[in-house]
Amino acid sequence: MSMWHRLRTLFVVCCSLLLGVFAFSCVAGDLSSDVRKGASGPDTGNGGYIEVGLGLSSYTSPIVGVPEGNKKDEVHTEGILDVNARYQYQGWFAELFSQSLEQFTMGYNFYNGSNAYNNDGNWAIDWVALAEHDEMSAEETNDYRGLDTRHGDFMSGPRATAYYGNYIVQLHALTDISGTHYGELYSLKLARHWQHRNWNFHGIIGATYRSQEITDYYFSIDADEASARYPEYEAPAGMSYVAELGATYPISEKWVFRGFVRRIGMESEATDSPLILDDHGETVSIAVSYVF
Repeated sequence: MSMWHRLRTLFVVCCSLLLGVFAFSCVAGDLSSDVRKGASGPDTGNGGYIEVGLGLSSYTSPIVGVPEGNKKDEVHTEGILDVNARYQYQGWFAELFSQSLEQFTMGYNFYNGSNAYNNDGNWAIDWVALAEHDEMSAEETNDYRGLDTRHGDFMSGPRATAYYGNYIVQLHALTDISGTHYGELYSLKLARHWQHRNWNFHGIIGATYRSQEITDYYFSIDADEASARYPEYEAPAGMSYVAELGATYPISEKWVFRGFVRRIGMESEATDSPLILDDHGETVSIAVSYVF
């Protein structure tokens, strides 16, 4: 067994064990949203909020066709609609956060409370459902002409969150419930926030494991669709990593500024796929939103 396979196995086992501990010891929110708000615990009340704004994003994409005609290290700049919203009632919730790694999530909260062992920190566990991967098809971009359609998926599973002072740890263990690829995804993210006057600074690091069913479905090239541009290829299971730094500033009671710099990296072997241009991508984004 290679070193990478050992690390992948260890990562999956650790995530599964930690989720089990949270389930027996412990409504958390989206980690990207919580760390920007400087949250020290889960949101337990009914109700919600909505924010709408405009922003600007510059990014490089490692995926062929995202956007159409994309090339390695090519910088794309575009205006964005920044929408952030959350509503919760009796444990059921739906949350949308444009700057999040997950963006839209819905689910049900099972429990939240303090650590049962030493009463230190806040814990929460939810059951969530969300779309993790977008469709890749010729209808979306001409770069996929001649390839079979890779449909978007819908995944579900437990999400566990721990709050320790300025730190937030969040884990996902998701399984495809849409019948798209029947794959599994495990992610672990650590976030920290710092308050300086009215500024809230944050950092996020994380890792995600995708089973071979996921990577094969989206990034393999079957013999019946292979061509000179897209030669036959079988993708292995893989890991991706994220690092992010950002800042949030309340301009007034109703206006909020947010910005971040994010880098997403992949194992170098993943770039062997004809549908992947590079082993990393970066995003720089700023937005100003109005709170209703």
